[in-house]
Formats: sequence, structure tokens, C-alpha cells
Amino acid sequence: MTVSLTIKLSWCLVSMLRKRALTNKEFKMKTLTALKAVGVAALIASCAPATIALADSDDSNNTNPPPPAVYVVAPEPGQTFLTNCPIHICAVSLNFTDAVAQVQYFAGTNSIGVVTNGSNAQIQGWDDGPREFDCLTWSNAVAGAYALTAVATDLAGNSATSAPVNISVVTSLPPRVRIIDPEKGELILGPTNINICASAYDPSGTIASVSFYEGTNFIGTVSNSPTIWVTNSRCVFPLRQSEYCITWSNTAPGSFTLTAAATDVSGISATSAPVTVTVVTDLPPVVKILEPESGEKHYAPANVTIYAGAYDADGSIASVQFFSGATSLGTATNGYVITNECGVVETVYSVTWSNAPVGKYLLDAIATDNVGLTSTSAPVHLTILAPPPPAACIIYPDHKDRFTAPATVPISAVTKFFTNPIANVQFLANAKLIGVVSNSWSPTFYWTNVSKGSYSLTVIATDTGGVTAKSPAVSITVASPPPGKALGHNKDKDKGKH
Repeated sequence: MTVSLTIKLSWCLVSMLRKRALTNKEFKMKTLTALKAVGVAALIASCAPATIALADSDDSNNTNPPPPAVYVVAPEPGQTFLTNCPIHICAVSLNFTDAVAQVQYFAGTNSIGVVTNGSNAQIQGWDDGPREFDCLTWSNAVAGAYALTAVATDLAGNSATSAPVNISVVTSLPPRVRIIDPEKGELILGPTNINICASAYDPSGTIASVSFYEGTNFIGTVSNSPTIWVTNSRCVFPLRQSEYCITWSNTAPGSFTLTAAATDVSGISATSAPVTVTVVTDLPPVVKILEPESGEKHYAPANVTIYAGAYDADGSIASVQFFSGATSLGTATNGYVITNECGVVETVYSVTWSNAPVGKYLLDAIATDNVGLTSTSAPVHLTILAPPPPAACIIYPDHKDRFTAPATVPISAVTKFFTNPIANVQFLANAKLIGVVSNSWSPTFYWTNVSKGSYSLTVIATDTGGVTAKSPAVSITVASPPPGKALGHNKDKDKGKH
């Protein structure tokens, strides 16, 4: 079933909501989940109304309707707001047998406002009664922790109270920080100096410093990150989000967990997600299958050449072994250097998988370097299909082509899906043999001095195993020359085609 929701929303929220299909028979408040997912806190009162289609499950056979209920759908539980920012609170009312007269909002036990008569929005169209979606803007909230609730009351005096939604109002938001270099899981050749960089900014102030740690061990602190200035067509302005970098010197081999803690000028701190890196004395090789591409399909019996690019940053490649699942397809020890389409020089190793049978396969390659370290490529999906039956077809002339007598008609054919080499191709006109071409899968036969008449052209291809295939017929017409033209003169001198 479909309902229509009309509500004052920011245009971006409307766009996101339109993509949502909401169905849930057990809990018809899937509206709540979807609205939270797109951030109902972005509602602004000045926007024009917008209509959104919402889908719901059909529960018309439900003989025990649920009791009236109301749910706070914005803000989200645990959300934090600044003291100078308005807080948009929205609730949806369900299962009332009469129209909702008002929704009263509370912060703890203190009333912060009432929305009457569904003045902000209304949902209509569900079988078991109207739904109302009401919003209130709470301004000038002081710093503190609040439990927001909504009490919905219908015209008959029935009421329901929502579960609390806990939020915080603060005078300053914590900074945000993440490590951007090195990357998570990176292998680093060492012992070495590691350059660690973090991106940090403060949404309500300025970053004072960023401190770096390995586990609980302090590495160092960076402050006064150089300002990055950006110029556009109107002005020059600084970026609020800056990089803070430090060099961790003489890092020994081992596995390390790095974090960065950013502190703003108000003394509020936040810590990044951890990034784990490993310092090794020898780097493993890198290998990737270049061909075939994942998802490729070939006809059986197929000879598939598999190419892999491999290199070793601190040594050399000893071998690349190729596999289909757990079955080895061969090992290449001598690569050859190519320049790929991006201009990058790489060394390629290859093997040919001969007579690959019908089936679906996962191919991978394992590269081994000069000290015995190995790495495995990402898998590549390959499908070998059963071959279609052998076929032959005439590709010239076209069906219903016309020529002028006496004509020279070149007849070109192609053959495909034969498992053996082509022995010969017979050319026929009106089922009579006019010529034969041997040992060619794409032969051309020149039929000369063709007299006036209508002809049905076909070819019969035969391979060295005796398998044959006959082409569909192509009809042509050879007409008498126009009056006054010499006999044997074709309008198309090259092909005799009229």
C-alpha cells in the first residue's frame, strides 16, 4: 500500500527520502528508521512543502490493531548540539482512531512546546487510521543532557507518550581527527623513519595540537599546522581542515597500532580510529592477473593464456605460479617487460591453459620473490561455455542485391565454432556447385560471367574431421543490361553490382 507524506523539508532531504521504500508489517514505524537514516535534523521551517511516496505492508486483515503510539524520529539518540544551534524535533503518531489534536514536547519534565492540529505535516492513506508527523524547533537550549519525549493527544482525548531520546547540548563540539598516512594494514620496509600524518579540524573552534601515539607510547605532538589557503573566483580563504605530520624515527621491525589525539583551543580532545601498520625487513612481492579479465567467457575447448604482472620492491621475482582453484596450471620463471596503456613499465608472466573444459573457474597467481616471500593475486572469474554448433554464413553479397549481366559476383563467407581446421568451403547457386575454396575459414570465391536470372546462394563448410555446416541462403538477381549498353558492361565496374 502507498501513502503520501507532505512535510516541510529541505530539498536535499526530499531527494533522499524519495529513494526510500518503507515496508514492515510488525513495526509500521519504518518511517522512523528511514527518516533517521537521512537526517531529519536537517529540517528547516522555511522550505516549501514536498510530497513523498512511502510504501507499507498490507495489514488489512489485522483484527487486533495496536494501541495508539508516538515516536520521536528526530533528533537521533546520542546526538550532540551546540548551544547556539536550533534543535529540530519531529515525532510521528500511529494507530490513533481519531485525528491527533496536538503533540507536546518535553525535555525531561519541562515542556518545550506544542504542535496543534497536525500543523506541520500529515500522513494519510493507511487503512487503520490517519498518521500525523509533527515538528518543533527548540531554540536557545542551554548546555546539558536532555531526555526528549513527545505526548500525542487525539480529538477524543486518547494520548500516548514516546520513549525518551537522549541528546546533549554543549558549548563546544569535540574536534575530529583521523590518520591519513600510513594506510591501515600497510607494510613498510624497515628499520626506517615513518612519516605519520593526521587530518584534523574543529567544527566549533580551532585545533591547538595533535599528539601521536603507538599504543600507549607517546611519539610526539604537532601544533600550529601551516594554514592551507584556497583561491576561488571571489576570494581567498583558509581550509579549516589541516594536516598534522610527524616523523617517527628509527622504527624497528614489528607490528604497531597508531592513533592521533586532537585537542582544540578549549581543551576538548578526540582520538582517531587506530591504524595498524607492520614494519618488515623484506617486502613480499605484488602480483595481479592482467588477462583474462574477471567475468570473461570462452568456448570449449579453449586455449586460455593467463597474464600476470608481478614485481618486488626490494628484490626480484623468482617465479609466478598460476592456479585454477587448487589445480596448478603452470609456473612462469621468465617475465618480459611491457609498457601498458598508462605508460607504466611492468614485467609480465604468462602460461597457457590448453583445452580448458566447460565450467566456471577461479584463477589466481602466486608470486615468489628471491628470498622466498610469496603473495597471491585477487581471484579472476572465468567461464568456459559449451561451444555452439559449427556455422557458416555468407557476408557478401547482401540478401536481394542486384547485378547486371554478365556479372562477376564475389561471394565471401565466414565459418565459426568448428573444432578442427576448415578443409574446404563449397559455393552453390540454386543448389548447384559453382566453386570450392580450401583451407580458409573466411574464403571468397569470384563467380564470373553470371547470366541473367535469380539465384539462391549458399555455402557448405567442411572441417578436417568431416563436420559440415551449411549457411542460410542469400538471394540475388542478375538483370539484363540497360538498352544501349554494351553487353558485359556493369554499372559497378569493380563488383558488377547494379
